[in-house]
Amino acid sequence: MSSKKIVLKFGGSVLYKENMVLKVDKIEEIISIVNALHGDGNEVAIVVGGGKLARVIIQASEVLGHVNTFKDMLAVESTRIHALLIIASLKDKAYLLVPRSFEEVGKALSSGKIVVTGGLQPGQSTNAVSALIAEYWGADLLINLTDVDKVYDKDPKKHPDAKPLDTMTTDEFMKIITEQNEEPGKYNLFDRVGCEIVRRSNIKLIITNGSDPKNILKAVKGEPVGTMVHN
Repeated sequence: MSSKKIVLKFGGSVLYKENMVLKVDKIEEIISIVNALHGDGNEVAIVVGGGKLARVIIQASEVLGHVNTFKDMLAVESTRIHALLIIASLKDKAYLLVPRSFEEVGKALSSGKIVVTGGLQPGQSTNAVSALIAEYWGADLLINLTDVDKVYDKDPKKHPDAKPLDTMTTDEFMKIITEQNEEPGKYNLFDRVGCEIVRRSNIKLIITNGSDPKNILKAVKGEPVGTMVHN
């Protein structure tokens, strides 16, 4: 298998059990797979979402009457806590700082280390960050690890007849995600900005379930997994 530039986006849902308990065993498995990919000569960048931590903080911010800008700022900081958790687990293989701007991301990517970041600025989702990094870096693959096996043609929670899709165009993907709520901390599947970046640069995007970290290896190897989004 030839070496690749891979951007991994972990939704916060991948990291937590119920009651704000972290899935330490899953995190260890993810770390093991990332180490193996890096050891095989692949370059890896990781973007981590805020998940339940962000939602808890945003809920408190709502009660306290904060404007959305502050909610976004709090959500961004929660993603950076998760990024630090991953960095510490990767040890000397990781770039040891969490980039706080796109300029810092560029510097980190030139280090040859595994780069781990969260959000970068208020109003910008970690999905958009992962797409921007994939575009800037010329990544071979963007893997979005979420809590669903595939993308459905409509919301399966509302429509029992919803069908899972193996492949779809960016236009079809955009139609689905425009129906989502894009308030702070609620970027469910992906977001419009991230999709636009994927579309304009023809980024190879795979949406798959992060509850089984082995899906990362399947995606990298080109095996059928999740939903492939393409132009």
